[in-house]
Amino acid sequence: MLKKIRDKLSVLGPSLLWASAAIGVSHIVQSTRAGATYGYILIIAVLLANILKYPFFEFATRYTVVKNETVLDGYKRIGDWALYLYLILTILTMFTIQASVTIVTAAIFRNWLDLELNLFFSSFAVLVACFLILRLNNRAFFNKLIKFLILLLIISTIVSAFVTQNIGVVESPNFISPDILSYAGLTFLIALIGWMPSPIDLSAWSSVWIMEKREENVDFSFKQNNFDFNFSYILTALLAVVFVILGANVFYGSGEEFVPSATVFVENLTELYASLGTWSRDLILITAFTAMFSTTITCLDAFPRVLNKCTKLLYPSFKKEDFTNTFLTLVIIGTMLTIFFLGQKMKRLVDIATILSFLTSPFLAYLNYRLIYSPNFPKKLQPHKLIRLLAKFGLFFLVVFFVIFILNIFRLIY
Repeated sequence: MLKKIRDKLSVLGPSLLWASAAIGVSHIVQSTRAGATYGYILIIAVLLANILKYPFFEFATRYTVVKNETVLDGYKRIGDWALYLYLILTILTMFTIQASVTIVTAAIFRNWLDLELNLFFSSFAVLVACFLILRLNNRAFFNKLIKFLILLLIISTIVSAFVTQNIGVVESPNFISPDILSYAGLTFLIALIGWMPSPIDLSAWSSVWIMEKREENVDFSFKQNNFDFNFSYILTALLAVVFVILGANVFYGSGEEFVPSATVFVENLTELYASLGTWSRDLILITAFTAMFSTTITCLDAFPRVLNKCTKLLYPSFKKEDFTNTFLTLVIIGTMLTIFFLGQKMKRLVDIATILSFLTSPFLAYLNYRLIYSPNFPKKLQPHKLIRLLAKFGLFFLVVFFVIFILNIFRLIY
């Protein structure tokens, strides 16, 4: 029995890396913020976003395993415009996304160890640590590190949810539950959905990681990919729900507000947990740091790889070149500049990144759908008809919310 479980877990890899990237700001900040501000009701929105986005992430891994090429190769086959769309989106969001996850990681680390470093230098220290691990160029070590961090995250998150379930928040006498259908509420809901469980452009990341696994002569079958993907996807969805519960258990009704500063956010979070005892403060910091560090390092690993792949596909003269390390350096420099100018405005930074991801989601979702249901993809290996139906509902859902958001910007629905 134990051997069977061990064998199953040993195949986890590319999609688990995606999960470690997904379980970051969307969970620690956005999901906690959802529960803290609106209570348990937003569990419905979190589950709905995970269910309706499921096909588009599944399509990416299915395409890669069946066609033995990344979805970026697939976008190139659709047309240069499709790959350029992905590349432009990546360039527009990568510094904001990397900065968002890095400053939260740095703020947690600094608070945990009571360091006197300012946010800029503590963020730089986090990036240097990630850079050194990646420069080891040891994929086996990297995969084991991510598995360890995910395991630690699962244990600490579940324990946190249980111990906070019955604490009872001291409700502020002036507390009025915010209206989720207000302008501010709808804007937040769109930002939440934009990164829940992750932006759809991250589907290309797991695709690139699958191909790297295969290039290392590691047998990664269709069946193994399905287990890897479904396990990782369900894990991210369940943890998102748990973080909404944590936010509702500890924050909702207390009158505490989420502020734009990463430092103040982390301090408020730890102070509220510390009221349960010193052990609870350490527990939530371990949970938060594990989630955020795994996200930071996987994002820093993925961005240079997809940029390198896009460059080779769009400019054949560079096909034999490897710009991964060059792009890695570029991402670090751009991230530090973003933190320097916008680091103290975490809420705005996160909202910008999540909204940009949301606005492009319908287009990338359509591209992944088109790859699977094109004449070039084996019909017998296409997903079940119910998944295709779910994908159509998902596309409709993303388009409707896209329109609502545009109307919301111009206040045309208020």
